Amino acid sequence: MTQDCCPSTRTSIGNAPAKILACCLFVTAMIVCHLDAAAQTDPEKLAAALRGEDRLAADKSPQCKLFTLGELSKFVGMPLAPGRVAAMGSGCQWVASSGDGSALIQVVPARYHEPHSRAPGFKKLSDIGTRGFVENDMGWNAGAIIGSESIVVSVTGPAANAATAIALLKETITRKTK
Repeated sequence: MTQDCCPSTRTSIGNAPAKILACCLFVTAMIVCHLDAAAQTDPEKLAAALRGEDRLAADKSPQCKLFTLGELSKFVGMPLAPGRVAAMGSGCQWVASSGDGSALIQVVPARYHEPHSRAPGFKKLSDIGTRGFVENDMGWNAGAIIGSESIVVSVTGPAANAATAIALLKETITRKTK
């Protein structure tokens, strides 16, 4: 007959997964309750944080200062409303009052540059920065790495096409490097 030399150890190890699961559920419940309370306290503040507007006002955003409404309207083909901080604070977006057109400029560290090579209309742009591209996925997008930054622009509207996205990217690069 064999005898277990450490019965108490075996018992506590056998309950370990249940204890870990209970702790994980408790922590998850606490986080969910805290987020829900924060959202109920100030839903507009939460929404602004998700849009990136809590970090930077549009009049202080470097991307929002690059173009006038008239200049950007030419790339979109219709009048635009004033720019607002977008892309979690890394960009600025101008939207047509009809909602049928927009322009977006986003600047992020180069390590986040992601050409969408499987998107419709994808084309490499070897003459613009590093890993330059243009594609048509939910609007015409063009981007490239310039120095330590990835610059990506997006246009939708009557004038939007590959050429206008590329032209907006080139002009954005010119203005950012002045």
